[in-house]
Amino acid sequence: MKSLLNLILLSLCAISTAQDLIDVSGQWNGNSNFLKANFSVTTVIDQEGSQLEGYSISKSMNGRDSSKVFFSGIVDGTTVKLFPLRFEYKTGTACLANSVLQFEEGGDQYSLVGKWRGDLRLTSCPPAVGGSLKLYRSKVLKTLDVTGNQVAESINQSDNVGNALVSELGKRKYYALIIGINDYPDERIQNLDNPVGDAMRLSKVLVDEYSFDRGDVTMLKNPSREDIINSLDRLSQSVTDKDNLLIFYAGHGVWNEQLNQGYWLPSDASLTSKSYWLSNSTIRDYVRGIRSKHTLLISDACFSGGILKERAVFEDSRAILELYKLPSRKAMTSGTLKTVPDKSVFIEYLIKNLKTNSAPLLSADQLFRTFKIAVINNSPNGQVPQYGPITQAGDEGGDFIFMKRQ
Repeated sequence: MKSLLNLILLSLCAISTAQDLIDVSGQWNGNSNFLKANFSVTTVIDQEGSQLEGYSISKSMNGRDSSKVFFSGIVDGTTVKLFPLRFEYKTGTACLANSVLQFEEGGDQYSLVGKWRGDLRLTSCPPAVGGSLKLYRSKVLKTLDVTGNQVAESINQSDNVGNALVSELGKRKYYALIIGINDYPDERIQNLDNPVGDAMRLSKVLVDEYSFDRGDVTMLKNPSREDIINSLDRLSQSVTDKDNLLIFYAGHGVWNEQLNQGYWLPSDASLTSKSYWLSNSTIRDYVRGIRSKHTLLISDACFSGGILKERAVFEDSRAILELYKLPSRKAMTSGTLKTVPDKSVFIEYLIKNLKTNSAPLLSADQLFRTFKIAVINNSPNGQVPQYGPITQAGDEGGDFIFMKRQ
């Protein structure tokens, strides 16, 4: 009888463990060490049930060593195990290592604390090589069922916070500069069929369904370089540090390998001279100089990913409030450093998800994560959209917040 009771208790415990999983998805920040060297670590985790995937960026405090590693992993109770897959880049000293971390709760944050260590694989760090790893995330813990569906909201979720932010955002202006270029007089530059139409559709969604007033939305169809610069100059005069700015570009983009520089091609661009091209550095200068609270740049062009750093992940209403407090200069691009098709899968899913969103507040990062996988799966050339801070433009970790019309 006692054995039967123990068996029942063990079975109940197993069922409970199978049905409740900690959610470790999101961005974790912390540090690691190897011998006497210390590293800052940013780890971004995507979770589906008990399965994990993501990437980790490590940088030595002296700036000499840095790497970005993609990994897979699992959640087993309160233990998180991460297994390295490959480097995206590596400078200085770095090697692939497994990590075993324990999930812990304390104060206003959660932590993953443990060790990283090599193993016997030829691609790994040597077995004797290892060190400590400590990662932290603010309290946004959710319980997942076995299918990965959210069944309990964060203890920090607050309708009052969301309502207060909606009220506050209603007092701020939302500006937009929407650029679409189909026509290129230079015969060596192929005309496009869709950018102007895509730009017009996006403008309509922003005005009809979000807090963009028509008078604050500038639509440029087949503009010259001067037209774009003049519009940016006007925005630099009218946008205040309490306002929000969205810039959208659809048209040709090129990458100059020698100069390590990306460019937009305005309608008057010529392949024989760069004098009418618009460089990433010029765009970045305007994004940095326009005094908005938040600026979001959306670029649907070839090689548009060159303006980015890394992607970050955030989520709930209180997190949205924190994201709004900090200035941001973010970019969302249709691909990395590669060509993208004229008929844009990226813009189709961007507009679709803006239309179907029912939340009163939507961060740009949340929007991006709703359609990234769909773009990858449905793109004819495997384009991978990107989202993250614009380098050297004044980003302080916040995010652009879309607000639905009431």
